[in-house]
Amino acid sequence: MVSALSPSSPILTPKLIVADAGPLIALAVGGVLPLCLEMLGGLIVPEAVLQECVADISAPGALILQDLHRGKQLQTVATATLAPLDAAFAAGLGGGEIAVLAYAKTHGLLALIDERRARRVAARLNVAVIGSGTVLAQLKRQGHIHSVRSVLVAWAQHRYFIAEQLQRDIQRLAGEE
Repeated sequence: MVSALSPSSPILTPKLIVADAGPLIALAVGGVLPLCLEMLGGLIVPEAVLQECVADISAPGALILQDLHRGKQLQTVATATLAPLDAAFAAGLGGGEIAVLAYAKTHGLLALIDERRARRVAARLNVAVIGSGTVLAQLKRQGHIHSVRSVLVAWAQHRYFIAEQLQRDIQRLAGEE
């Protein structure tokens, strides 16, 4: 699930962003992950996240992510952990989400996370977050893709569901409405 967009969503400039599994998979199955890597200048992927993405090679996006990793287009880092006090905030999150938040917090980086609970924890940890919808809209605004709608359709075909209102918000931010 992708969380809400707002006009205050960060404008993305080339910089390193720590990515969680959900957005990586969505951007991969949408056919835009290589364009994201080009636009952003790279993505940092904790080992726990990569393993989550490629554990089942038949899963959506797994082959693409494995190929990008083998081609050294994804920068993988050791899985970080949160300090004990911070870990209390993260109860109920998956290992990949915790690794993303820990690395982003430690290094002062932006986190690419879609899951609502993880985004709430990020806010409590003062970690800046963007979602895959923001990345998608930015790809369109910068002329890297012709249609946000076609990517949203691909996401739905691969069972990456997004609320209709959020789809309209993404399209609006991309200038398609």
